[in-house]
Parts: sequence; C-alpha cells; structure tokens
Amino acid sequence: MPYVWEILNRITASLAHISDSPRFEAELLLSYALNITRSDLLAKVRSSTDLPPTLDEIVAQRLRYKPLAYILGYTEFYSLKIFTEPPVFIPRPETELLVEKAIEIIEHFPSNNLKILELCTGTGCIPIAILKNTKKNIFFISTDISESAVRLAMKNASYHDLKVIFLLADLFSVFTNYPFFDIILCNPPYVSELEWEHISPAIRDYEDKRAIVAGKEGLEIIRNIVQLSRTSLVNGGYLLFEIGENEKNDVLKLLKNAGYTDAQVINDLQTLPRIAVGRWSMI
Repeated sequence: MPYVWEILNRITASLAHISDSPRFEAELLLSYALNITRSDLLAKVRSSTDLPPTLDEIVAQRLRYKPLAYILGYTEFYSLKIFTEPPVFIPRPETELLVEKAIEIIEHFPSNNLKILELCTGTGCIPIAILKNTKKNIFFISTDISESAVRLAMKNASYHDLKVIFLLADLFSVFTNYPFFDIILCNPPYVSELEWEHISPAIRDYEDKRAIVAGKEGLEIIRNIVQLSRTSLVNGGYLLFEIGENEKNDVLKLLKNAGYTDAQVINDLQTLPRIAVGRWSMI
C-alpha cells in the first residue's frame, strides 16, 4: 500500500498545470475520495492506505477543468459551507466584499427591521452570509431566473436554518412598482460576450452562461437593475452590486444619471473596482 504523502505528491504533480494551489486541491480530493476530513488526512500523511477506487476518476474530472466545488459538492463562502452543483454559479471569494459592505449598511441603518431584496441569488450564499452575521430583523427576498439555482438556494438556507423567500423571477418581474425595500443588492452577470470567448474552460464548460454574461459590453443586466430598482427602493434606501474591473466609470455614470446619490465604487483587496453603491433619494 502506498503512503498518503506519496499519493498526494502524485496528485499534486498531475494538477500543477491547471491549478494555482495543486497541493491544497490534492488534499481536498484525496480526503473526499477517502471520505474523511482534510484534517484527518493530514494527520495520517505518513501512514499507508489503500487507493480509493474513485480517486482516478475524481482526479480525471479535475483534469478536465471541472471546478473543485462541483466535484466536492460544496465550497466555503464567508466561512460558511455552501452546497454547489452544476451549472449554478459558484460563489467567489471577491463577493465577500459585497457581504461586508451590506452588513456595514445594515448595522448603520436607523431601523432594526429591514426589508432586503437580492437579485441573481445563485446558491443563496449572499443572504445566508448576511443573516448569519447580523442580529437585526431582516425580511429577505431573493430571486433568480434559474430553477436549479432557486432549488439549491433553498437547500442552503435550510441547511443553515435560515428563513429566506426564494422566487423564480427575472430581476424585478414579480414585483410591482412600489417603494418597499430598504436595500437591494446583487452579484449580477457582468462579463462581456468577448470576455466569455476567452474565459477559463473551468467556467465556460461548466457554469451557467446566463449567470455570467451580460451582453456585448457586460453592462446589460446592471443597466436594467439600476433603472428598475428605483421604483422598489424606499426613500434613502441603498442599491449595491458587484461589477467587473473595467466597468467603474460606466457604472458610476449609470448611477448618477439614474438619480442615485453618494455613488461610489469600492476596491477589493487587489485594489480592483469591485462593489458599486448608490443611495436612492426622491427629494
């Protein structure tokens, strides 16, 4: 029987050309194949073990660029376990900044009872992370155009014992023009058609294009959200959403032209434009 470290070295070498962290992925894949935690695996790294019968196929899937989150069936977002399944969009670490900014706004909001709408929910990771990190009373509605996403989001909310109303809808299609929400937030599709043609096969071949691409310039969905959100926000309410790194100037112009005040774009840890924020004022 081979040693655990020998198996890990072999997997790491095979993943080196497709992964930025091949050793870490090797540990996750082997622990998954052995049905043990990564911590337990590392504790046995100098022990010998039988090769799991599923290991070769699991590694082969990764070598075909299948995202690790889809192989394992989960990912981590804001230190929370979030179930994943193809083709529902996989949560990205950079979206945690959207959660941080939303929590900041919630904590400084004058009321302890808030009504929040999230669009393009995907796995439901954003409302889950927010609800897990605030004590305020929030009535949360989340929508998505994908039935698979809505089902998965419901599963994730149930796993974390949280109440979120998930609706199958295209943006604001199920809402009337009434100022009801204190906050509207979203991680919308913002990749252009040209960018999609050159995107990693790990994304292009597995994830739902509808959750990623937004027209020729990548601004089609954002433009709709900025325009349509105005009739659903209360006076003084906030709109915040994730953007692409080359969209800052266009997004700020969209917000200002639509009548949003205090429009700003917040950079992420890599100093890239990431989160757009605007406040709606009818005065």
